[in-house]
Amino acid sequence: MSAAANKAIVRDYFAKMTSGDTSLPDLLADDVRWFAPPSGELGGLYEGKEAVLGLMSQGVGLYDADVPMVIDIEQMVAEDDWVCVQFVLEAKTAKGEDYRNHYHLAFQLCDEKLTYVKEYLDTQYAHKKLFT
Repeated sequence: MSAAANKAIVRDYFAKMTSGDTSLPDLLADDVRWFAPPSGELGGLYEGKEAVLGLMSQGVGLYDADVPMVIDIEQMVAEDDWVCVQFVLEAKTAKGEDYRNHYHLAFQLCDEKLTYVKEYLDTQYAHKKLFT
């Protein structure tokens, strides 16, 4: 697939994630893997669609579902089967606090599906705002 087509799939992922679209799992390969920084509470390598959806479910539960999550994509770069995205996520935590963190996700795609995601974020800030 072209870099532009891969970027469109990643943009679709973010749109589905922020809107709560139940078709989001359709974007994931059955053998998808997601790496979250090991220094975070949810850190580690999640393997398979069920495990990745479980991680996503845990993550969503950390935020106030009544306040829309806003993702400001600052940069998206694609080459071959990779798309890298720098963005700022703004939300209200489940505890009612404002949350604004910087993220970088590297997505690998194959056959129009997300096959691997490597996540980077300020884990110390996330710990303070979401887990304490």
